Formats: sequence, C-alpha cells, structure tokens
Amino acid sequence: MRLALVELHDVSPYYENETYSAIEFLKELGIDKFSLLLIPNFSGNYPITKFKPFLTYLIDQGQEIVLHGLTHRGRVSLTKLLYTNNEGEFYALNREETAKRLEEAIHHLGKLSKNVSFFVPPAWIGNPWLEEVLSAFGFKGVAYRWAIKVLSNGVKVESPALTFSNRFLLSYLSLKALPIMSKFTEKAHLVRFALHTKDFRDPRKVKMWERVLTSAKKHRRLISYEELLSEGGPTFAFQGVKQAWGMVY
Repeated sequence: MRLALVELHDVSPYYENETYSAIEFLKELGIDKFSLLLIPNFSGNYPITKFKPFLTYLIDQGQEIVLHGLTHRGRVSLTKLLYTNNEGEFYALNREETAKRLEEAIHHLGKLSKNVSFFVPPAWIGNPWLEEVLSAFGFKGVAYRWAIKVLSNGVKVESPALTFSNRFLLSYLSLKALPIMSKFTEKAHLVRFALHTKDFRDPRKVKMWERVLTSAKKHRRLISYEELLSEGGPTFAFQGVKQAWGMVY
C-alpha cells in the first residue's frame, strides 16, 4: 500500500491558536498519525519552554515531534527569494554557526530532545554542513522538499512534499497548483502532506486540505518519520529509493 506522511509545519506559541485549530482539524478528519514540526524559539521571541501549557498540550497529543530549526528566520537571500521570505534559516550558515544553532534548539527542547531524532530545515533549505552536524548530534534523518535523507547511510527516500505558499501572490497560485500536484503524485510510493499553521487563517486552504487528505486517507497508509526508518529500514519494498551522493534540496 502506498504511504502518506502528514506533517504540521511551524508549530510554535506564536501560532498557538492556529496550532490548536490544525490539530483539531486533523483529528476530526480521522488523521490519527501526524508529525509536529516544532520551532523551539520562533523569531527569537517565543522560547517553547516559557509556554509550558502549550508544550504540555503538544506532548499530550502522543504524536511524533520533529525539530524545525531554531527561530525559522534566516538572512536575506536573493537566490532563494522565490522559495522563501527570509525563512531559510540554515542556508547561509557556516559549520560553526550551524552547530551552535542546533545546539541551542536542542537546549530549548529540554527533556523532549530525547524523543526528537528527525530534522526538517525551514523552507526545506539546508547547507553543506547540515547533515554532518545533525549526525554528530545523533539525528537519524533530514527531510528536504523532494526527499528524505537517512543520515547513517546516505540513502535518499524520494517523497515529494505537497504544500501551500503563504506569500501574497504565490498563495493564490498555490491554491490552484495543489490539486494538480496531488493528482500528479498519485502514483508516488510516499507523499508528504505539509500543512502549515498559517494555512488555518485561510478557510480556502482548510477546505482544500480537507478534500486532499480525505482522498489520501482512502488510498494510503499513514506513517511517521520514525516508522519509515524502523520498518525494515528505508529500503523496505520502496520504489524510487536510491543512494544520495550529494546534497538534496
């Protein structure tokens, strides 16, 4: 059976109400397995440890928590302007800066860090040192826009991420594009459905997600990042898995 990984991006006290709405939405749809992509200190002003009721709520969901950067804010980059609005947090960092930022992110997670072993860089943009540093911190895998990379052996699991843009003009265009992309990826063995908390400010996106996820649930088995690697390893009956010799973006 084909697989689906449902993930909620930008989980943070900054998006507290949107996070609650998103999780309740998924529950109502019967999506009983999803990953929460947590930003430990959004914009440097919302450290998760200072919002204990919110953190307790997340833990109580019993869902996989994935590290999603530290602040979700990066330097201005004209080359990445099409993909992100200064959210490529790790793009311009050197090895030392990458390690320092990850160390701070893990510190913010506290005891929760013991259960966090996967990383999704903001805007799915990494840098040449990210995988090396993640491995040193004990992470098992990292996910980019079109694939998931297993850090222990370099295997790349191809899996497109379907998502909306939340930037002004691109937001409108993505409303038109997502149904097309959903059809285009129907035969993919693994598809990631990347909801963002900010989507829940737009009823049109919520309605579209309802339609897309309801359809996916009928034809795909829900899976987490952890399960993806634990079920006999990442090559278990996978089509489209190949060795990754370079960086994946």
